[in-house]
Amino acid sequence: MTLPPAKPTRPGTDINHSLGTKGVVVVCKRDGFVEFHDAKSFALVEEIKLPDFPHEVVLSPDRKKAYISIYGNGQVGTNTEPGTRIAVLDLATRKLDGFIEIAPFLAPHGLMFDKNGLLWATAESSHALVYIDPARGVVLGHVETGSLRTHFMAATADGAKIYVPHRQLSFMSVIDTETRQVVKRIPDFRYECQGVATAPDGNRVYQASSARPEISVIDPKTDAVAGRIRVEGLDDFPPQLNRLRVSPDNRYLVISFNVSRKAAVIDTEAPERQHLFALGKGPMGIAFAEDLNHAFVTNHDDGTIAVIDLKAMQLAGSIKTHLGPETMAFY
Repeated sequence: MTLPPAKPTRPGTDINHSLGTKGVVVVCKRDGFVEFHDAKSFALVEEIKLPDFPHEVVLSPDRKKAYISIYGNGQVGTNTEPGTRIAVLDLATRKLDGFIEIAPFLAPHGLMFDKNGLLWATAESSHALVYIDPARGVVLGHVETGSLRTHFMAATADGAKIYVPHRQLSFMSVIDTETRQVVKRIPDFRYECQGVATAPDGNRVYQASSARPEISVIDPKTDAVAGRIRVEGLDDFPPQLNRLRVSPDNRYLVISFNVSRKAAVIDTEAPERQHLFALGKGPMGIAFAEDLNHAFVTNHDDGTIAVIDLKAMQLAGSIKTHLGPETMAFY
């Protein structure tokens, strides 16, 4: 199979991939805090206590607001008290600005904006995605996915399509954000679907397997699997949480392996060029600094953030947080 090309991309092309030098938002799930750090020194500037348990974060396209899903008390399939709210934070004042209520939809998790400025959220326990007017803070409608495992999602750089993997299932749904319908199901992944990421040049969608170190590469023009990338240095493993993120210049694909305690950095133009890093307990969320020379990976179970120097391809430090850092975003 021939992979679609990976073209150098101007940072800022992806409306859902924030960069900035004003600060960093870190969502700490286990302790229920959102932390604000300085974007250069990573010194803690402010923190806000949120309802249990916050998970994902996305910034508004104008980078004035942060939206954080309040997921519930458990994990996928064991969330016995699912949340129904999305917290809204004002980034200028670093204050809680209120909540968006999505009830009767349950367990919001993944968050993305579309090309029309609507906020989308997975409603995992309701087999659906909801789309929201963020200005009014109201749910406008929903799209049925037919799966209890609608945990992650990724929008194309222009926000025209959303890719939704279904954990414990071997297919992925594709949603057109204009028609608000499932337009395709990409079938027959060899192992259950996990994390998903889109490339900022619009040429690739990356889908992680949960049971082996393998990434399926999807061509978004055909919405078919165009090839696969094997992460070297890892054996097959029991199902685990994997996340992916592409650097804003489209140079690197970074993958976190939650149970294996590893992160991989892969050159998108030459996937055989790979680097594997041993991290702390429970690697999860991934973000990139404005200079594009550093990647950051949260270690959920350690309460730390690992720093990867992408020029030297080595670990370059660790930042302490509240317990359970899951996701983060620069602004």
